[in-house]
Amino acid sequence: MTSETRKCQSCEHDFSVEPEDFRFYEKIGVPPPTFCPECRNIRRLAWREEKKLYHGTCKLCGKSTLSVYAPGGPFTIYCRSCWVSDKWDPMDYGREYDFSKPFFLQYRELMEAVPRSALTGVNVINSEYTHASINLKNCYLLFWSVLSEDSQYGSTLLFAQNTFDSFTTDNSDHAYEALHSDRLYRVSFVYFSQECVESSFLLDCVGCTYCFGCINLRKQKYRIFNEQLSKEEYHERIKYWDLGSYKRLEEAKEKFKKLYLSLPHRYAFITNASRVSGDIIRDTKDCENCFTTLKGIEKCKHVFFGGLNLKDSYDVVLGGDLSELLYETVGVTKAQRTLFSAGSGGGTDVQYANYTSDSHNVFGCIGLKNKQWCILNKQYDKETFQKLKAKIIAHMNEMPFTDKRGRVYRYGEYFPVEISAFAYNESLAFTWYPKTKEQVLQEGWRWQEIEEGSYEITKNAAELPDHIQEVSDSVLNDVIGCLHEGICAQRCTKAFRLTKEELSFYRDMNLALPRLCPNCRYADRLSWRNGFNLYERSCMCKGEKSEVSHIQIQYANDSKHFHENDACPNTFQTTFAIERPEIIYCDQCYKAEFV
Repeated sequence: MTSETRKCQSCEHDFSVEPEDFRFYEKIGVPPPTFCPECRNIRRLAWREEKKLYHGTCKLCGKSTLSVYAPGGPFTIYCRSCWVSDKWDPMDYGREYDFSKPFFLQYRELMEAVPRSALTGVNVINSEYTHASINLKNCYLLFWSVLSEDSQYGSTLLFAQNTFDSFTTDNSDHAYEALHSDRLYRVSFVYFSQECVESSFLLDCVGCTYCFGCINLRKQKYRIFNEQLSKEEYHERIKYWDLGSYKRLEEAKEKFKKLYLSLPHRYAFITNASRVSGDIIRDTKDCENCFTTLKGIEKCKHVFFGGLNLKDSYDVVLGGDLSELLYETVGVTKAQRTLFSAGSGGGTDVQYANYTSDSHNVFGCIGLKNKQWCILNKQYDKETFQKLKAKIIAHMNEMPFTDKRGRVYRYGEYFPVEISAFAYNESLAFTWYPKTKEQVLQEGWRWQEIEEGSYEITKNAAELPDHIQEVSDSVLNDVIGCLHEGICAQRCTKAFRLTKEELSFYRDMNLALPRLCPNCRYADRLSWRNGFNLYERSCMCKGEKSEVSHIQIQYANDSKHFHENDACPNTFQTTFAIERPEIIYCDQCYKAEFV
């Protein structure tokens, strides 16, 4: 078996299917894909809602509820408690398969019939404004988070306490603006760092205490912008960097960025991993083209945000947790042999499912719990199920769904973006693959116009006191205008309010009030990490220093490297494109300098 080059039917770029890919597809009984990995990822992400919440009404109990579904849509929306109750049965919406029309059209009709949960989440206490989370207490606007308390404005937090405005941060307490970090205490503006305490503005640091504006440090104390100081000097000079002042905070951001561009960076954040390619990888082996993986992932390819013992799987977004043989899934956990599914878990031999749990041998189903041998939410015996499933797969190939741009969806393709419950700009696809409204409509996809709230800005961001100590409790009554004023491409809400807990946190941490709305802060935070494309590059270490024509800054090495005065011969795959301004070193040269 040899590799094949194919043309993506969406972007029309070439992509390769390798011998190990063919073996995987044969193992799970599906044909090779006709979309490239990037277009497949966009398609899956378009089926996963982002952080926009709407006000709605539960169609079962009639109570008002927050919802990830825009009002006025075609779906039947139940509040969280009604949806998990036994007051309704998803099997009541089952129907016979219609061989006169494509499968995906029938699936969309079932989507509009079966009630959907306005918000999902289990054991969320005093955390009404949260979604897709488990075991939260006293949290606000947290998404896809687990076992966290007293935290706000975060995504994918795990074992977090008093953590605000953070993304993918674990085991941390009193953390602010943290990104892809672990085991932090009383820190702010910390990126890709672990085990750091009483520090601010860190990137790629491990085990640092009382450090400010530092990059690439290991087990250091009393450093400011990487300069080593005595304990007394540190505490004297840190008085100047008073982050309670917005003016000083902005000055620190600017100086930190300059330091960032002046130092080499490792080609990828890979820790305790072997035979892997991608970025932000931890405790992983034998994986290719994977991004943000942790804890026991093995033999996987094209995984985006996965972990906790995910094995032998392809094309997974936000999945894992003791799963194997997943393919083309988003938000699937604790599952085996689950294909082309979203928001499901605890099942085996599941295909084309949405929000099913602990179900086995189901095809084209929505919202089922503890069921088996079902197609389009209709029950069959085992023999009838197997025969009908085979006929449907054949029918999907004979009468495929064709979207508005002419892309053809036969068996083996994930759900079309066109039938997603979410508009493109409401989905995770918009976050990681932003497009304009015109581009989205040209693709034949849906765009949701976001209605502005009925509010009046009572204080512009520029009118806020410079220092947090000057802020009175009356600010909690203000509607603050975002500095971006809605003219950015970051889903700016134009205005925001502070919560009581948020203000208390800023005072406790001595942090100036933010001048941007939560959406704009979220976009700025994510700008510190790269996307999902890999580029073939050479190490920029040229012997005693870095030197490359398109970068003005040069870095002089502090230590001898294995290649001595010659240019480093190492090449690698990295998420840093060639035109980027950073100095990028291979693993050997990076470790020689900083580890």
